[in-house]
Amino acid sequence: MLFKRISRSSPEVIYMVVKNVSGSTMTAGYSGVFDVSTSGDGVRVTQASSTDLQAYAGVAHEDIADDDYGLVQVYGYRSSAYIYSSTGSSASGDELTVVADEWGLTPQATSGDAKSFGFLVKAVSASSSSQYHTTTSIFVRAL
Repeated sequence: MLFKRISRSSPEVIYMVVKNVSGSTMTAGYSGVFDVSTSGDGVRVTQASSTDLQAYAGVAHEDIADDDYGLVQVYGYRSSAYIYSSTGSSASGDELTVVADEWGLTPQATSGDAKSFGFLVKAVSASSSSQYHTTTSIFVRAL
């Protein structure tokens, strides 16, 4: 893990080294889950599916090519993260949970059965479509 040097003027963040085994590039700002389908070694990450929603790893700090290593942010403020939403607007403070078959987190106003891995720092406006993708500021807490 990489811990940023403490600074009073910038947010504290923590990163973890992972290996992308998804079959495609994990773009900066995308969220991934630990690969629990084969080796489950705590290093391999992939895109979420319906069977591994609780295995959240973090948000890619930079693009990570397939079968390559890179950093995911596991804690702290992030100014740009990929969000998937299926209904209406979301407010600052809404919890973020993992969504299957997407590279992003999804906001929800109240906690249901899914574990929260962060929260929205900046509100997300509703789109004209019923499902939309955007980037926004979040606070990650995947530890």
